[in-house]
Amino acid sequence: MTTIQQTISNTLQFGNLPPEEREEMVLRVGAVIYQNVMTRTIEILEEKDQNEFEKMLDQNGGPDEVFSFLKAKIPGFEEIIKEEAEKFRNKASNIMDQIG
Repeated sequence: MTTIQQTISNTLQFGNLPPEEREEMVLRVGAVIYQNVMTRTIEILEEKDQNEFEKMLDQNGGPDEVFSFLKAKIPGFEEIIKEEAEKFRNKASNIMDQIG
């Protein structure tokens, strides 16, 4: 599990799930959180870094490469991941409260 996936797992408290279920949940939820993080960070990057980031994505840069780039360019990047995971958790909790 990558550092980012571990952050998501810890924030959303997936630690009690069996490893297979935990990995599946991190991948599913991670996709949503990944999109939110990307949207938020692209707005923070300077224009020259945005261009470099877009080139990386066009060349199919992998998640580890993308997150390493963002971590180097954006102070507090890991905190952004935690915040977005927390927002997701709160939103999911609110939806479950409305349902049940």
